[in-house]
Amino acid sequence: MNWFTKAVLFLYSVIIAVLSGILLYAVHDESIYSELLSALSGIVTDPAKKYGYIVIIIFLLFLSVASILICITSGRMTKTRIRTTDIGGVDIGADAIESIASNSAKSAQVGIKNVKVRVSSSKNNAISVKLNADLYSNVEIPSSMTKVQEKVKKDIERYTGLAVDSVQVKVAKVEPIVAKVDK
Repeated sequence: MNWFTKAVLFLYSVIIAVLSGILLYAVHDESIYSELLSALSGIVTDPAKKYGYIVIIIFLLFLSVASILICITSGRMTKTRIRTTDIGGVDIGADAIESIASNSAKSAQVGIKNVKVRVSSSKNNAISVKLNADLYSNVEIPSSMTKVQEKVKKDIERYTGLAVDSVQVKVAKVEPIVAKVDK
């Protein structure tokens, strides 16, 4: 989703959420909105219609909250990447690309304890990779993470044939190395 679509969807969701909250409050306090919402006063006063109205408004409220959350978290690549050959097509899912990036980062042998990967679409049909890494304390972070960036980019491009626009590494935690003592 581009930024304009996200902005429109977010604005729509906020408006619907506010409107749903106001209309739900109108059910609670009938006297405030009876003049402004004369068309809805029949619905508010009839008990059978009132519960149907409440159900619809609550549904709209939950739908709005869900679309706000989707708008905020929609950076992840959801479509598969398709490579066509003479005998057919090959679909490469986001999970497969994330797995390749995770394995590449761990196999770089630079002191990564744990890594979480997110893949999203980028410009010109390329992909963008974001890594959150937990490191051991004996790691030179700048040089080691540059090595990880290069290895992840090279491995994804080699194994999938997809162009990698950027590889961003965030060091989330640095943990000390603890020696295990056998009893």
